[in-house]
Amino acid sequence: AIIRKAPAGEYAPFAVPVLAEETRLSGPSGAYTLTANLEHGGGPFGRSLKFYVSDAAALPRPGQTVQLWGIEEKTRGWLELHGVHCEPFNDSAKQNNPLIVVGNRTEKDSNRWQELARQIAWGGVAIFLSPQAFQRDQDPVGWLPLEKKGRVYRFNDWLYHKECVAKPHPVFEGLPIRGIMDGDYYGSVVPEYLFDGQETSDDIAAAAFAVGYPIPGGYASGLLIASYPLGEGRFILNTCKILENLEVNPVADRLLLNMINYAAHLARKQREVALPRFPEK
Repeated sequence: AIIRKAPAGEYAPFAVPVLAEETRLSGPSGAYTLTANLEHGGGPFGRSLKFYVSDAAALPRPGQTVQLWGIEEKTRGWLELHGVHCEPFNDSAKQNNPLIVVGNRTEKDSNRWQELARQIAWGGVAIFLSPQAFQRDQDPVGWLPLEKKGRVYRFNDWLYHKECVAKPHPVFEGLPIRGIMDGDYYGSVVPEYLFDGQETSDDIAAAAFAVGYPIPGGYASGLLIASYPLGEGRFILNTCKILENLEVNPVADRLLLNMINYAAHLARKQREVALPRFPEK
């Protein structure tokens, strides 16, 4: 690239593109660093960029049967390709302790919501992939099956922003979980919405915190991924942008399959608890 002198009375550009091309990288999955050098002087801003390579073959294959409610056909096909047998959500589960995956386009029929709550309460586990799933009329958490519903809202990230923090948890299996979620790695999956003001969860996988934020009190926090009990079962809340990033961001692929594996684990635990106990001889 030739950097020309700015015409009289004009300012030179702050940045000048010198290379725009694509290349194919052959190597194992992991973290890589792209470094830019200029042979004849100059100082590239942001000289080094860390990026990640993921191997689709390393994704888990849950081998579970799940019921789908409010999930697009494209997502159903993706799940089938990755070892998840899918059935539509129905009013009579074919199995005890069913696994249910709920998207963001659910019907407003209260009977369907009551049936969902019944199947969870009898030992099922539901994964709510979108915080918009609970919208009831004008109430964003109207269908949230908690006595203390709190709120769910879009947090305004700008110069002042929240920090998303993940803890070691099965839903992050195979993903880097060293405290604050790396924005370069999680990218477009980083959540915008927070659950706030609900009952305290006994199973939190990720939460967000904002300190010194320009609001009354200067502090905000909320849940990103957590589960709650409901009767003999549980349900998982999630605000990570998984559905819109399947096959786009490998993190979304891994999170969804991990959540299904974790839901199956929770359902197995509920079955063990529900087994009849006989007195010892």
